[in-house]
Amino acid sequence: MKLAERTKMIRPSGTIIVAERARRMEREGRRIYHLDIGEPCFDTPRHIKEAAVRALEEGFTHYTS
Repeated sequence: MKLAERTKMIRPSGTIIVAERARRMEREGRRIYHLDIGEPCFDTPRHIKEAAVRALEEGFTHYTS
């Protein structure tokens, strides 16, 4: 597969860089509390789901300013 030349300009996300640094520090024996990437171990609270549905129904679908 041939990729566009501009793909060479893509840089890693800051989050990925920090996560890799944390993993490296952990391998070196440092205690690391991972608060960076992942899925929560709980469901989204009902009031947040309802607010999201309301926002979609009201057309509030753009980025904030």
